[in-house]
Amino acid sequence: MRGVALAVLLAAVIAVSIRWGSFVAGGSDSFCYAHQAGRWADVLASPLTGRLQVPEPLALDAPWPDAALTFAPVGHIPSATVPGANAPMCPAGLSMVMAPFVLVGGARAGFAAIPLFGALLVLATYAAGARFGTGIGMAAALLTAASPAFLYQVVQPMSDVPAAAFWLLAVASATATGRHHAIWSGLAASAAIVTRPNLAPLGFAIGLFLLFRPERAWRARVRPALTYAAAAAPGCLAVALIQLTFFGSPLSSGYGALDDLFAWSHVVPNAGRYFSWLWQTHTPAIALVALAPFLLPGALSTLFLALIVINLGLYLPYTVFENWSFLRFLLPTLPLMMILVAAVLDAMWRRWTPFRDARPFLAMAAAILAVYFVREAADRHAFRLQRMEARFERAGAFVGARLPPNALVITSWHSGSVRFYGNRKTLVWDALDPAWLDRALVYVRGRGYEPYLLFEGAEESGFRRRFAGSPIAALDWPPAAEIGGQVRIYRPDDRDRYRQGTAPPTEYAR
Repeated sequence: MRGVALAVLLAAVIAVSIRWGSFVAGGSDSFCYAHQAGRWADVLASPLTGRLQVPEPLALDAPWPDAALTFAPVGHIPSATVPGANAPMCPAGLSMVMAPFVLVGGARAGFAAIPLFGALLVLATYAAGARFGTGIGMAAALLTAASPAFLYQVVQPMSDVPAAAFWLLAVASATATGRHHAIWSGLAASAAIVTRPNLAPLGFAIGLFLLFRPERAWRARVRPALTYAAAAAPGCLAVALIQLTFFGSPLSSGYGALDDLFAWSHVVPNAGRYFSWLWQTHTPAIALVALAPFLLPGALSTLFLALIVINLGLYLPYTVFENWSFLRFLLPTLPLMMILVAAVLDAMWRRWTPFRDARPFLAMAAAILAVYFVREAADRHAFRLQRMEARFERAGAFVGARLPPNALVITSWHSGSVRFYGNRKTLVWDALDPAWLDRALVYVRGRGYEPYLLFEGAEESGFRRRFAGSPIAALDWPPAAEIGGQVRIYRPDDRDRYRQGTAPPTEYAR
């Protein structure tokens, strides 16, 4: 019966991810992963000729300052190793997993990896929780599947769920008793490190657990620990090689200098935010984790708590964000919190009631919490992201269908989606020197491209301010097209036509 329930839960996770998935290459992260998956697919298809970085001739030739930056779409920065090319800001792991899907099914097929990772995370949570008991594993799997943080991410093409899935798989394997548990744990940790390199310290905690596992003799600890380390090492080497390829140094990343991202002054505000977000989205029941050392003493609880503390410690000094969705940073150990909550509830029932069978109580408590979690996820728009993000695909598809092949689109937020769906070159206006708008238009026309301006409503005021000295920046003529009431496309040449009374009418598209 429990196997059937787990299978139903996994199927539900996949169904939710597919039904409400906003699998759109629009934002910085989503385009970064989707675009890079295409590059990795090219390398898989043609190992000798496929390239991870393709130079943009305009970036090499454009005369304005920081020209390479203006041709770097969202989620990318100018490459440090290939002049004129762009390097992805995001880690490579998810893109590498998406690449075979892209190779077989095309650019959009890569998004199919996300529902599968969602199911893997829930399954690994069950396996890790079952170390305390199968009922606890099932309750934790349900709580993880219903978690607002999980539901918000399992409908997006981002690396949070994949990284969490790999880490939970590493934990579940490390705490198993099978013959090859250490190598599977190391391989999962290796994949997790490639997917989210900054969480590599979690891997050390798992290795120490294997080395000092108390129920085993010393000789039986050393071999698994060394096996685990050998299996985890390729992920570290892969990260170093990838960062060397893109950024010129194995210690560099696409996110910038560490001093710009981390500061001790961030610790207190981040602590307040993360703890309040956990409390609000997962009820005060999350505080039961603090009782684990007293009610669940042992190596297993110590490992889980150590991983939670390390995960928190890695992000407390990080940049301060205001939106609850950045609780996603804790997703790699949030399932461990759910396991400890379920295990503490089980221990409390067994210790403080005359009834030894805690399963009915645990099932009821998990069901009540899960209902609350799902309602909270709905209130926080987890199931509306598909509709909210669809504008990127609609605008990009319109560009591909309605704009001429030689169109060059000057945009910012849509600089990735225009490339992905419209297959047109883009120039990022908020990276362009404020004195260069008019001359940039002349330059791209001279190169045989027809310039267009594409904005969301909120961007237009920023464009006007940045290029206040240019007549084009006034945007004082009707757009050539308006898509879904959210995105407008302007043809600069229409300004003079409008003033002469000959501009074509605006085309409206859904």
